[in-house]
Amino acid sequence: MVYQDYWFTLPIDALFLEIYTQLMEMVHIPVIYQDHYLLAVNKPAGLVIHPTYKHADGTMWDAILALLACQEQESWTPPRPPDKPEWAQAPLEVQAMLRQKMYERIEREEGLLPRPCLLHRLDKDTSGVVLLARTERSRRFLVKQFEERSIQKSYLAVVSRGAPEWTRPRTACTVSISQNRELVPLEGSPDQVICQGCEFVIQGPLGRDPEDYRRCVVIEGGQDALTACTVLAVERGFALLNVHPITGRTHQIRAHLAAIGWAIVGDQLYATEQAKQLGLTRQFLHARSITVRHYPEKQERTFVAPLSLDLQDWLQREMPAGSRALE
Repeated sequence: MVYQDYWFTLPIDALFLEIYTQLMEMVHIPVIYQDHYLLAVNKPAGLVIHPTYKHADGTMWDAILALLACQEQESWTPPRPPDKPEWAQAPLEVQAMLRQKMYERIEREEGLLPRPCLLHRLDKDTSGVVLLARTERSRRFLVKQFEERSIQKSYLAVVSRGAPEWTRPRTACTVSISQNRELVPLEGSPDQVICQGCEFVIQGPLGRDPEDYRRCVVIEGGQDALTACTVLAVERGFALLNVHPITGRTHQIRAHLAAIGWAIVGDQLYATEQAKQLGLTRQFLHARSITVRHYPEKQERTFVAPLSLDLQDWLQREMPAGSRALE
């Protein structure tokens, strides 16, 4: 036990704060943006995003709670809107009661949540931007955008030819190429799309693989899934892609790319043994940016997570053309 003899004497809040502080020293979560309503962070690879039965602690969620616990308490106070005109004829004590209820509702919906709300997730070995809502109204406003698919997400991925046999589609999976701003179904091998500047869309329903529940495949009865890709650079059998998942299914990018025969380099689940052994200990997949309408002004804002150092180093060493494309 870290605290040995003296931890029993600490007040419970002080104990949690000290635990969180030590956790923050072990796991650094860069903050991209923070205000009263929203928190955007750059999740490191290798970190589970939220506690599960397999990972009860040491997650990104724990580190964020530690970060917020160490910050100064916010001095926000709820706004005091004017009384509603229809209250004018009510007795003074009724007006006071209505006014108090209005203030309590504003504080409940506009005040900080006891804990921020995760709005989406990334796989353990995927790095990049993650958003959390900090108030109830901000949460509802952003969740609606996710449901309407109006949020724009951009990922960087490096792929190479070859994926395990089990990743092949079990039902229809179509690839369409963008030509003159129209999508034209691809005829022939999906390899045709891997050329610099090519824009294409993968469409195929995704569900859990009945043979291994950890995996997702294009399968009948799965959830509709759409993934748009742009090829930024091609070199030495690798392709750097800018990927926009239009839907948000589990393992969507990894499963869709593997389904057309192009696995993400370093992917320990969806790539062949050869693709796993290319100088990376995790998949080259990074959530580069996310664009949302920000509450309360409801204007579009884009939050960008810089590419992590391990992926930068790999690009410079193994795929200089990809590194130049990002410059």
